Amino acid sequence: MLGMHRRRSWLGLALGAPLAVGLALVGATGCGGAPTRLVTVKAGTGQGPILLEVKNLGDAAINNLYLAKTESVPEQLDNESPESENLWGADQLTGAIGTGQRAPVAVPGPGRWDARAVDRNGRYQHVAGLKLEAGGRYILELNDSGWRMR
Repeated sequence: MLGMHRRRSWLGLALGAPLAVGLALVGATGCGGAPTRLVTVKAGTGQGPILLEVKNLGDAAINNLYLAKTESVPEQLDNESPESENLWGADQLTGAIGTGQRAPVAVPGPGRWDARAVDRNGRYQHVAGLKLEAGGRYILELNDSGWRMR
């Protein structure tokens, strides 16, 4: 009996392993994509410029990017209102960021910033509370999972 039990265990593992690997791969790649995130390449030193790049990992070009101090952005904001336009200020991009490309963005100073990106399809992403420190280098990766319709 003991010998049969070992064979079944081994046979069960041999047959179950490919199934387990397949399910793990589907779970890793089949759900919604990676989230938008801020990557700290170099932590801030307290002195020097803030180097921020925006990387487009989505399927459409990013046409506009705006920055506003986090503390000045209300929780409920009507994106079509004049207050919203005044809050976000000028577009920080000099041209569109194509899929897989990145572009530098000027940051006025250290602190917590909210970013608002708009793609060529009119979708937007609002990324809140980006902590950007003087002397730091950062990459804001915008992925497909964060886009919303107006």
